[in-house]
Amino acid sequence: MIAEVLADLRSRTTHADSVRARDETITATLAGPSHALVSVDQSDSIQIRVIANERLGWAGGDSSSVRAVADRAVDSAAAGDVAQMFFPAPAALPAVVTRSPAAAALTARDLVGLAGRLADRLRRLNLPIEAWAERSLGGVEVGNSRGVLASYDLTVVGVGVSVGDGPAPCRLHLAGVAPPDETDLDRLVDEVERRFTPPVIELTAPPGGPIWFAPRAVRGLLVPLLSRQLGDGRIGAQGGKWSIDSRLSLYDDPLIDGRPGSRPICDDGIPTQRLALLENGRPGRPLLDLRTASRHRLPATGHGLRRGYRAPGAAFSNLSLESDEPGTLELAAAVGDGLLVSDFEIGLAPNPDRGVFRVATPWCYRIVNGRVVGRVQGVVLAGEIIRLLERVVAIGADAEWHGAARLCSLVLDGVGVSLR
Repeated sequence: MIAEVLADLRSRTTHADSVRARDETITATLAGPSHALVSVDQSDSIQIRVIANERLGWAGGDSSSVRAVADRAVDSAAAGDVAQMFFPAPAALPAVVTRSPAAAALTARDLVGLAGRLADRLRRLNLPIEAWAERSLGGVEVGNSRGVLASYDLTVVGVGVSVGDGPAPCRLHLAGVAPPDETDLDRLVDEVERRFTPPVIELTAPPGGPIWFAPRAVRGLLVPLLSRQLGDGRIGAQGGKWSIDSRLSLYDDPLIDGRPGSRPICDDGIPTQRLALLENGRPGRPLLDLRTASRHRLPATGHGLRRGYRAPGAAFSNLSLESDEPGTLELAAAVGDGLLVSDFEIGLAPNPDRGVFRVATPWCYRIVNGRVVGRVQGVVLAGEIIRLLERVVAIGADAEWHGAARLCSLVLDGVGVSLR
């Protein structure tokens, strides 16, 4: 389809590129031992971008109306910005695993069974349980008027569970290109059970020691770092004027086999590559889609995302937080007298640039003399993430994948703690 679209646009435009994305997602949810809900969602979208009379235009829509989408893209160029776009030429693509035959073969019945096996392992907790399993099967095709024409198939399988009720149930999930095996399910179950094992205790005063952020919680700490490395935010006045602990590096890597963000080519038609977002605590290269890179006369990094009606931009793939020294598994000992935070999410407010936050953490644990003694509620954490990441007490040797991010624990000093 892409080749025909580009051939049709050749006489009407100076340059053109396009991306088509197909997807079928089956979701099975178990809200009880005998109640299963299955839903199927299908999409087939196309986005077309053109340069006509030195002006940039784009449009997106359903691939069944591709000619209308092409016409809208050309029409939008008449009112578009004057732009120079340096479209890529054809190039060899790197090899990366993005599809699993076993995942592609999963049926709705298989997904119900997968969710059921996860739920059955957790019945002994005697708590409300909702388990789900989901399979996404699709493909991406990209091309441009300079001769790029490439495609790849992809699958993603995710499983997750919500345990408990009230305002903050325990919600955990895992995802990958291939279906999870029994070891994966056991690991998820073990994590849930560890959340509920310590007894709930009451704090009379906030502890003043370091805070241990578990791998899932570290993902929230990365939000302001990632926003600073994305496109214009990295190139602007604040770009590069900050640093964190020199032992830490952060990479975006779409070439890791079997992860949800893996892909050999981006939606701009550029082969993907491993990119250092942080190297030894200092900012690395910015993440640039083709439009932003062209505007600043810089090379694009192969992270373009253009799907359907979404405006073209850059997107992260697989994140990997790494340290240049061996980590430790004695994290509770490194804390001594403080807290363990299992989940942490600041969103984008109140200050995404510096990462200023004040958030309640329902899954928080008291550590006394290097030992977890109980789960505490009503704890509120506050601080400025960029500065906190300059005060790393310990780095964990517990790196693990959570979806498209491989993260390790971090013990940080200087986090503000209060009680609600």
